[in-house]
Amino acid sequence: MSVTGPDAASRQLDKRSVLFWQTENAAGIVLVLALAAVLHQFSPLPPQWRGWIPYLAAAALAFAVFDALVLIPLRYRYSRYTLTADCVIVEQGRLWRRRQVYPLSRVLYCETRQGPILRWFGLFTVRTATIVESRSIGPLSRAEARRFEQFVREHSP
Repeated sequence: MSVTGPDAASRQLDKRSVLFWQTENAAGIVLVLALAAVLHQFSPLPPQWRGWIPYLAAAALAFAVFDALVLIPLRYRYSRYTLTADCVIVEQGRLWRRRQVYPLSRVLYCETRQGPILRWFGLFTVRTATIVESRSIGPLSRAEARRFEQFVREHSP
């Protein structure tokens, strides 16, 4: 595997990734808390079971805060990728870390995605796929996403 040239350096995700993930986390917990409130008021469950709903909602909120303050910064710290002439190397993780190597000769396609929250932050996700699996890399800035996509296009058969 060739690990030389300007593209061989390991690249970290965009710094706005942390805020994006925290926003995504906040939106999710707001939905969970709203659902818990509706279930608590209008659930056909017996009253003794309904009493557990606030405790479960509080546990979900506590985990969301832990995720936002501890796990998301770890996710950013250990998420990076490397482009070489032969492969794409993706490193991800929080508490458990994974390093995957995708030979460019096996990449079937590369696409750039942007959902509503990513659009709000001006970020993109790039997804590459092999015959076995696909992997999203990002959030990336627009320039970095285009550079990644162009690199894969130029170096894959």
